[in-house]
Amino acid sequence: MTYKTLLFDVDNTLIDSATIASNVLHKITANYGFDVPAATVRSLVGIPTDKILQRLNLNHVQEITADFTQAIGQHKDELQFFDGIRETWNQLKATGVQIGIVTSRTAAEVTSDLGNFPEITSAPIIVTADQTTEHKPSGAPLEYAIQQHHLVKAETMYVGDTIYDLQSALSAGIDFASASWGALPTTDFSKATYQPQEPGDLLKLVTA
Repeated sequence: MTYKTLLFDVDNTLIDSATIASNVLHKITANYGFDVPAATVRSLVGIPTDKILQRLNLNHVQEITADFTQAIGQHKDELQFFDGIRETWNQLKATGVQIGIVTSRTAAEVTSDLGNFPEITSAPIIVTADQTTEHKPSGAPLEYAIQQHHLVKAETMYVGDTIYDLQSALSAGIDFASASWGALPTTDFSKATYQPQEPGDLLKLVTA
């Protein structure tokens, strides 16, 4: 299959961030009297922070979300691309593939936390959580990207590390490749179109 556009999730697909985010949210929720193990938070990373808190049946959602957004920004210099991502992106673009971002981060979080990643912040397609009323696992964010940028579904693939990313792609009716390098090993990607083991494997898929 020849793909003209690859859309990427950000956290734990492009950058190694989920462990940091899980530990920070664990500490923030503890400040409000909740004992939420970091491992539990890690299993929910991939949807907006307020949705994580709602799934955990916690209150003070707005306050915790605001505190988390401020606290996670203090760790932005610890974030790094996964090995091979930057090289793979450059090679994909060299072959004429359009690169885009569909993330559960808000626009403010992208701006404040990802300044060290100009490849992400300058992507020609960026869909953030505040651009749609529904979020992953809904297909709405991907549908928004497709409609706003006049993409052809049959020529578009989404790359992500969580079950929510897979469900979003299935709902939107586009192909999906699992970011195995950043995903939890227990994630069931049996319905994924592809299961590449490292970023470089994506190069083979776009021209297969």
